[in-house]
Amino acid sequence: MEITYHDGAVVELSFDKKLHAYRVEGKPVHSATKVLSVISKPALIPWSLKMGSDWLEKHMFHDEELDQDPRGVFTYTSRMTLDALIKGIKAAYRGASGGALHTGTVAHNWIEDALEIFIEGEGEFGDDNLPELPDDNDAKNSIEAFELWVGENDIDFISSEEKVYSREDHYAGTLDCAAYVNGSLCIIDWKTSKAIYPEYHLQNAAYAKAWEDIHGKPVEQTLVLRLDKSTGRYEQGYQSTVEWNKNYEAFICALNLYNRLKELR
Repeated sequence: MEITYHDGAVVELSFDKKLHAYRVEGKPVHSATKVLSVISKPALIPWSLKMGSDWLEKHMFHDEELDQDPRGVFTYTSRMTLDALIKGIKAAYRGASGGALHTGTVAHNWIEDALEIFIEGEGEFGDDNLPELPDDNDAKNSIEAFELWVGENDIDFISSEEKVYSREDHYAGTLDCAAYVNGSLCIIDWKTSKAIYPEYHLQNAAYAKAWEDIHGKPVEQTLVLRLDKSTGRYEQGYQSTVEWNKNYEAFICALNLYNRLKELR
């Protein structure tokens, strides 16, 4: 695909979905998400431990003969070897992560299909031409949260799943949405995670700066919109122009670190 910038420049950008890899004029460039992989994600450690412990509890039983043992000894089921238990514990968080990823993908795809209708001016929320809801209940709740957000705000959608490239800092990415929200130009990122984590704001700032480079318009706010897959409610993480530009400076620090570590390997 070609990206035409506000100053008339044209750049050829390609994206390999399977490898999640971008190329500009045939040369590889970093993705914003890959750059941010250098940032530690401390919340993942207790979460993965919880997944492992939950799996272990599910696959073990408490020996009734040991109920009176003050040591509270637990035994593992005879149908499962200790090696199998260890492998199960290690794999538990990967299974949970895969399920969460599936839910997020299903919800994202529905929103993308719906926005195509709105951006092309063929309908509004509540019309019969909306995409069919998925079977995944968690995804349905996320979609319900999205519909609630749209209904409670004045939104003029500009683009969805737009690919961007920063000519100055040489990274690429795909933003979820650009829109006017209650009169302010926003770059929006949908999330179905349990919280709005700090690195989300850095990612969104990278998209905002690249979007400005392409369109020549100032982004007034960035928004991380968390669509709760359990409650069907939403949480908004707005960043003002001053704030998201600070986030962009932090993103550039991550980009420099990523590049330097790559050089040292």
